[in-house]
Amino acid sequence: MDADARAAATCASCGSADVEARRVRSAFWHDDRLVVVEDIPALVCGACGEHSYEDYTVIVLDLLRGGGFPADKARGELRAAVFSFFDGVAEKGES
Repeated sequence: MDADARAAATCASCGSADVEARRVRSAFWHDDRLVVVEDIPALVCGACGEHSYEDYTVIVLDLLRGGGFPADKARGELRAAVFSFFDGVAEKGES
């Protein structure tokens, strides 16, 4: 997106003009695997945090997803802690 278009951008969610181009990361479920894609070009609202993407970006993400996110093409791996929702509410339900 060129500088003029970025300057004219407003957030579709809250209407703020505090929108800037950034590179973001997002997680996707693919079958039973959680994968992370980094360096996604996005417009990010400084007021509400909403992300928006150009059509080209969405197409590339769809192509990555359609390719199955092969493990041998991954740049790295992240470890993530896993919690159950019920770990946080079990004590409240037991009075």
